[in-house]
Amino acid sequence: MLKLIAGTHAAVWASIGGIAILAGCKRPDTEVGLDYAQEDLLTLQQTDTIGIEFVTVREDSLETGGGPAGGLSTAVLGSMEHPQFGMHQGGFITQLRLIEPDFDFGDSPTIDSVYLSLRYTGASYGVLSPQNIQVFELADTLSSDSEYYSNQNFPHLDEALTDPVRQPVDLNPGREIYFGADTLAPQARIYLTNSFGQRLLDAGSEVYDSNQSWNDYFAGIKVVPDPAMGGSGAVGIDISSGISKMTLHFHNTTDTTVFEFNISTLCIRNNLFSHQWYPPFQALDEPIIESVPGDQIAGVFSGAGLKTRIRFPELQAWEEERDDDRTVHKAELFLPVAPENNDARYPIPNDLFILTTNENGLAISTPDENSIGLNINGNYDAVEQAYRFNISQTFQRMLNGTLPSDELNIVASRGGISLAGVRLNGPEATEASTDTTGINRQARIVVTWSE
Repeated sequence: MLKLIAGTHAAVWASIGGIAILAGCKRPDTEVGLDYAQEDLLTLQQTDTIGIEFVTVREDSLETGGGPAGGLSTAVLGSMEHPQFGMHQGGFITQLRLIEPDFDFGDSPTIDSVYLSLRYTGASYGVLSPQNIQVFELADTLSSDSEYYSNQNFPHLDEALTDPVRQPVDLNPGREIYFGADTLAPQARIYLTNSFGQRLLDAGSEVYDSNQSWNDYFAGIKVVPDPAMGGSGAVGIDISSGISKMTLHFHNTTDTTVFEFNISTLCIRNNLFSHQWYPPFQALDEPIIESVPGDQIAGVFSGAGLKTRIRFPELQAWEEERDDDRTVHKAELFLPVAPENNDARYPIPNDLFILTTNENGLAISTPDENSIGLNINGNYDAVEQAYRFNISQTFQRMLNGTLPSDELNIVASRGGISLAGVRLNGPEATEASTDTTGINRQARIVVTWSE
């Protein structure tokens, strides 16, 4: 424990400027921020030795869909290998919506081609190469009253809708599509079988009277990678703006024309993720194992992948050693990044989120997150090579015993719409013998207080 002398109080105060003073557990909440006196500056103390316990926890599921208001705006499609985490697949299910209800296909309509055109968001994950994409017809109608999850099983008809002759698919957000004389914005073009397209043309006019009758006839599609067929990388797909669509090209006895079904915010949709983990997380592939120790290395991965759970088992012992009138001024959590994350092909998240749980075990924001005007940070600090979180109010609630849980969970930003992760050094991580930076590589909480 380091006690700061009066000559250094100005620098310390600058480091905690703007943070509300948090009253000790012996003081009522109404005194928060009121009892700070100039003489407190002379007795500021700081420690980074409070014990921390880290474990890496497998996320069982993440709500990634539901009714039109609850569906996410983007999806991830593809199968990627992350060298520090493992193999990961992203896909989605969605309804298709008639662009023009009550459409007349004319006499003797005959299919020429049918395909999905899925507009990229620009995001990509891993090393991209062509891979087989599977498209299936959902077996059950989707409900706007239901909640859907990332690991949910959506039954589908056995017959694949994709045209095997037009596989694999080139997933490349940087490559334009040339269609005849037209240059189209980058998109994943997935050709479906003509027999499927003809079935849609022959369905009967009543199917196309409304979107309700259409969705009763055709529940939707499941779009997933086929990892057994090779290829790598995953891409972000727009599933809300109406730009992604399914297109029928056909002719009848008098004309050649096009009919489209789009994917928009009015469609019920859901993102799907699956993972196979590499060491030290490999044990989490077993359903009965929920967590693995994180004292050396812990993991955070999006796509309903991994989170890091933190506890402070020595907190009450530390509190008992303090004076009755102690005041906590700041508590900052440092989560150093393991050096092997420095690979531009697999960038770490720009920021992470910190959550706690309520009395029912459901994830909720921390008291700091809910405080108006308080910057809790969570961004990656390139100088410290660590993520930093201001958890001052959360720490105070833990001391007071008024936080519903004694656990904090570090989760990935963009958790339901990306495949990215970071390996964090745990509280017992060892420094490499070649490390001459002088940076503290261990996870820690730095508490500043006076008494």
